[in-house]
Amino acid sequence: MKKTTKTLIIAVASVAVLSGAFALVYKFVPQQEDPKDIANINSISSTEPTGTADYVAQEDVPAEYALIQHIPAEIRKIEVTNETGSYTLLSDTPTAEVTNEDGTTSTVTETTIYTLVGFEDKELLTGYPDMLANDSAALVAGKKVNDGSKKEDFGFDSPRATVTVTYSSGESATVIVGDDAPDNQGAYVMVQGDENVYLAASDSVDGFLLGAMGMITTEIGSAASDDSGNIFSKMVMGGTLFGGDVVFDYANSENFSETYRITSPDNVLANEEVVTYMLNNVRNLKADEVIAVNVPDSKLADYGLDAPYATVSAEYPDLKVDYKASKPDGEGNFYLLSNGVVYKMSTDSVPWVLHDYNECVVQSILRPKYGTVTGISIEADGKKYDFDIKTTEEKDGDVTNTTTTVTCGSAVIDEDKFNTFTQNLESAERAGGIEKSDDLGKSILKITLKFGNGETTQAEFYEAQNRKCPVVINGTLGSFAYETYVTKMIADTATIAANGSVESVY
Repeated sequence: MKKTTKTLIIAVASVAVLSGAFALVYKFVPQQEDPKDIANINSISSTEPTGTADYVAQEDVPAEYALIQHIPAEIRKIEVTNETGSYTLLSDTPTAEVTNEDGTTSTVTETTIYTLVGFEDKELLTGYPDMLANDSAALVAGKKVNDGSKKEDFGFDSPRATVTVTYSSGESATVIVGDDAPDNQGAYVMVQGDENVYLAASDSVDGFLLGAMGMITTEIGSAASDDSGNIFSKMVMGGTLFGGDVVFDYANSENFSETYRITSPDNVLANEEVVTYMLNNVRNLKADEVIAVNVPDSKLADYGLDAPYATVSAEYPDLKVDYKASKPDGEGNFYLLSNGVVYKMSTDSVPWVLHDYNECVVQSILRPKYGTVTGISIEADGKKYDFDIKTTEEKDGDVTNTTTTVTCGSAVIDEDKFNTFTQNLESAERAGGIEKSDDLGKSILKITLKFGNGETTQAEFYEAQNRKCPVVINGTLGSFAYETYVTKMIADTATIAANGSVESVY
């Protein structure tokens, strides 16, 4: 059983400091009958929880205003019914005997363990159980506003929260929260067994308004302890957005600079910028809020998760993740299912629901690392041109001089002219994806790059369709290239093969 633990810190100060604090509390308790004076009373917890169960002693508060007087460590059970539903939070604060330096023993308070009944396997959100425990431990009123009549005028006919707290002594107390008072003066409260209506500071009862889902952590997955933990052994994205499963892997290529490769449905390099951003936001996510837990399959359609818009399945050395996401709405919000929990998410933190398969594919058609190509074979206009590229290095002291020699048959090609030609060749960008077909028409240009390690990569271009030429890369990936590029490369190939000059596209 997985339980969330939070450190319980009970503030202990010197007698002088406590005396000053008691005097301050007493100063604001009416005596004065102005409701606005309750604003500084019982600031046991803030609206932004710190994760620490702070405690303010209430010994000097007049008995009629000290509605509950306990410390968080004494709490054993909190039963909450509010506008979100009903739930029970268990609290256990163990103690231990320690030996002091002088040989005496002392009792110390250990870590508080919170358990949300029915959700024992869910990690709780840091600070929120403490907020509820703080409010349940001690409650101070700032004003008595009613002697027991017309309670419906204060919202007690339909209270916002009813909270029963059981302490280690076996004693229990029930707090009922009515409406907010006008002009931000506080909240109306009652305690079972007391027919009076009191006015208390709003932040002294805000914990009672939390729902069970608000207790569960919004952290999804976990951060890696070091860089090696971010290296995945499996990464598959799918859903209607991707049109099926897309398998990512590391490129590990000597010839191209891209980090990732898509191995299915096509074997192609991945778009460096887009895919890196997508894959960096898988292992560790943070949701805006928890919506539901343990949703049955029959209810997934309520969240658009019966036929997920996007899915992710990934494995890391110490973690496996499995996500299903609904289609984002007009404001960029969507639902994500992970380990039985439905979260509300934003596309600001989950980019893999924004990019389809075509955007995941590398956008350049032929762009190898500089200096890796040793040969280029081009077939165009019924002719084949083979360019051989040889690079030699000579050292002159500490200086290394590099010489590149390019030949096409018996012709030697000027290096500067050939550099312009290869820059143009590498300028081709994908112009959208196409459905694969056995009949793409007539092949009009085929470019094959040869690398020093014996590998090759090939792009074959077909007759234009609406000013775009279908192109197949390495025999599998369907894409388009602009007709202007293909036309220029066909003409430039014949020119450079004759050692002529070509015009740069840049």
